[in-house]
Order: sequence, then structure tokens, then C-alpha cells
Amino acid sequence: MKTLPKRAGLLVLVTASVLALSSCGLSTGKGDAGSTGGTQSKAGVIASHIVPETLDPQQGSNANNDFYIAGLYDRILNYDANGKIVPSIASKYEYSSDATSITLTIRDGVTFHSGNKLTAADVVYTLERVHKIASGSAGFITDYVSSKAIGDNQVTITLAKPNLAFAGALALIYVVDSKLVSEHAGSDDGQEWLSSNDAGSGPYTLKSYNPASEVDLAVYDKYWDKKNRPDSLVMRIFKENSALRDETLAGTADIGTSMAVSDLDTFKGKKGFQITEHQSPLVTIGAMNTESGITKDIKVREAIQLAYDYSAHIKNALKGWGKPADSLVPAYMQCRYTTDPAKQDVAKAKQLIQEAGVAGQTVTIAYQSIIPEQGTAGTILEANLRDIGLNVDVKQITYSQYLEMIKKPETTPDVSILWDLAQYPDIGSMLTHTWSSSSIGQSNFARNSNPEVDRLLAEGTTSTDQKTACADFEQAQKAIIQDRPTMLIAFPSRVQVQNEKFAPIPYSPIAATYDISLLTLAE
Repeated sequence: MKTLPKRAGLLVLVTASVLALSSCGLSTGKGDAGSTGGTQSKAGVIASHIVPETLDPQQGSNANNDFYIAGLYDRILNYDANGKIVPSIASKYEYSSDATSITLTIRDGVTFHSGNKLTAADVVYTLERVHKIASGSAGFITDYVSSKAIGDNQVTITLAKPNLAFAGALALIYVVDSKLVSEHAGSDDGQEWLSSNDAGSGPYTLKSYNPASEVDLAVYDKYWDKKNRPDSLVMRIFKENSALRDETLAGTADIGTSMAVSDLDTFKGKKGFQITEHQSPLVTIGAMNTESGITKDIKVREAIQLAYDYSAHIKNALKGWGKPADSLVPAYMQCRYTTDPAKQDVAKAKQLIQEAGVAGQTVTIAYQSIIPEQGTAGTILEANLRDIGLNVDVKQITYSQYLEMIKKPETTPDVSILWDLAQYPDIGSMLTHTWSSSSIGQSNFARNSNPEVDRLLAEGTTSTDQKTACADFEQAQKAIIQDRPTMLIAFPSRVQVQNEKFAPIPYSPIAATYDISLLTLAE
């Protein structure tokens, strides 16, 4: 069996104190759901500010949706904490000798929540649905041509070209119950129905769904992978970071998800709580418009890189929960090209602005103020740019607004503070997503076009030799960095706060926060 190379993962557990309290969960005397007098509740409560747009697994590419979808559905394949592909619904996989097809062996004995047996036909139906709808998760399997079920337990997938990263992408595809979805397909292949209904085989079933306030899940007793899971998960959604903090602090929530870094000090050293810090799949960048406006000039882009106060970002935007970026991709990936972390040099930045003849001109910067790190970064950058002789036009936007802006060069901001995300541990996919010229107007935020980069990414992606592919990807990264299309700012950590009811939150390299399907109760 051919597999992709093992990726190095990182799991850092920071224990705030020796946990001496007995596990109390929801038994706080406040009438919380699941409490039964002196009996230990096995209900779990998660507090977050993550609002899903839909529960259709097709749209699991949206990290907010995926947070909930991961508990309801099974992936075709999965990744372990070390970034290695591991079995899931497919118990094994094998590429053809030319890497243009892949054969999956489907796990036996899996049933959907409906009671229907999961077979190879469901995997084929899922892949065809993803391909037909051509949105969301379809972006991960663009080389998919067709698939065929061979009996109940085997699927052969045909690819448009050699692609050794394709198996990894299957970890982003959730299998749906073909019989159930077909009954509710309507005119949109079940998208409306699946937006608020469950057709999965995952460890939890959907009890109730209110995307503005709460999503309730119940454990699926017939799930194939037995673990010490809670009987139910109550997922409470809070708009205010302070409310999320207070619910966790009061013990009415067992886990506080993606808490504002400014609130983490509240839990440091506090008895009964632990803070879990994981390596993030995120890279905080300042993408610059290379096609239009003031940042079309590489000297201006270099000046902006030199103007930024990177140490202030780590101290103020992240409160120490992260580290300076030294690469375009996260640290756990293979084949990464590294550079020295950027440092501020105001004098040189001013000199470059004078040489470019743009002193006094206006730079447009955009960021999502709702994301604390990006909001703080925007404030830092605004002050830094004024210090080197530029005027600044600040646009506080939503991500959907930003996606509209970058469709045209003239509406793309000069500098955009954002997160670049590794959807799964494959460097070719991440680089192609953000830096291929074919992604301009979609996910190439800097509108950077370099034919040599395109060539290297294409050759690396289709190569069947991993050593050759690595060399291509390393050269592509070096060329991108030399073009200066972005500020490489930081690798923010993923930080969660929990009480002692749950075992430490497991690390997953394909979850933007964490994978709720992996949560288990403390022994």
C-alpha cells in the first residue's frame, strides 16, 4: 500500500495546575441539563462563538461548519496527531502504479444513524454528489473524474492526472447516507434538507439545531469506534467573548473553545482548569495586492514588510500564544522552505518609500475586526504605516465581503490581514490554493502571478517521486518569498480551556479548532 510521507505533528499540553477537584461537569447545583443529584453527569457542554452556516457535510470546508459536522459524519480517511493518514470509513487504500487511480477498501459493520448499512455505494454517491455540486469540499478533490463500487466493500476512484495528495484530501470528505439523502434530494441534491438534518454515521446524532444559539448532539450507541464519550454534547454559541469566558469559569461549560487570548490569563493557575495549546494549521499573513495599486511596486511591498512591528504582534495580538512565522506553511509540514522571521526596520522602510516616490500616498488595509488577533494587527499596521510616511484607509470587513473584494484587482485591498489555512497536511495543496495563478480572484489573496511558481507547483503535485516533489515545492516557496507578496507575521496557537471532566483535547492536524468526534471523558 502506498501512502503519503509521515508529517511531523506537535502537541503541547500546558497544565495550569494539578487538577485536584473531582470531576463535576454540569453538577454545579445550577440546574444544568444532564445533572441528576449526586450522580455524575455524562453530558458535556461546549461553549464557543463558532456559528455554523449549514450542517451539510459538503460545506465542511468552512471551518465553522466543520466544527459541528465532524461529530455527525465519518471521513473516508483520516489523519492522526503526527500527520499520518490513518483508516476511517476506508480501512485501507492503494494507488495504481501511475497514481492515476486509487482503490479503497470500505470498513465492514458500519451503520448510519438511520439504520442503513454503509457500503461502497454510499462512498460513490458521496463523491459524485461532491463533484456535481462543485462547491465547498469539491475544492479538495479537483482531480476527481469518477468512482465505481465493486461489491459492498471496494471503491475505485479515477483521477484526471497523477496525484499522490488525493488520498489525504479524502480526509476532508464526509460520507452521507445515500438512501436517506436520495429521499430528500429535491432539486438541489439534498442541500437544503442536509443544512439542518443528519444523514451521517458519526459518533453523535443530531438532537436539535439552532445555528444562532445551540446545537445538541446525542451519542450514537451503535458507532463502530467505541470510546469513553459523553452521552450528549450541548454546543452553546456565544457572541461575546466575555460570555464564553464566564460560562467556562462558572463551570456551566466544560470546554471554552477559541477563547480570546486576553481572557486566558483568567485561567492560568486556577484550580480545576487546564489550558491546552496545539500547533495551529494557521499562518497569519498580510497579503499585498501585487497586481494593482500602490503595492504593485515591490519596493513598497518590502517597505510594508519592514514597517510592521512583529514583536508587538506576538505580545499584544497573541499575548504570547504563538510564535513568529518563518515559512509560508505551518511547522508540521514536510518540504517547507524556511527563512529568518521578519524584523521591523523603520529606517529602511522609510528609505524604500522615498525611493518608490509614494510618500504621502494612501494604503488600503483590510481585516476582520471580529477576530481579535486580526483586529489588533490592523491597529498595529495602521500606526506603523503612518510612521513611514503613508496615509491609511482602514476597512473592517467580514470574510464574505473580502471574498467579493478580491475578485477584481481594483477592489482588492493593498494589504489584507488574514489567516492562511492548511486544510490538511499536504504542502502542495496549500501552496496551490494560495499561490497558484489559477487561484487569483478566489484564494490567491495577493493576486500574485509567477509562471515559474505555477510550473513548480504543477510538477510537484503530479510527481510520483516524493523527493522530486519536495524539491519542486521548496523552490516554489523560495520564489514566492522573493516576490514579496505577503508579510509573514505569525503562527498563532490553538488554545482551549477545559475543566477536568474531559480528557485532554486530542490534537488533529485537519481541524481548525479541534475535532469533537475525538473528545473523551476523563477516566
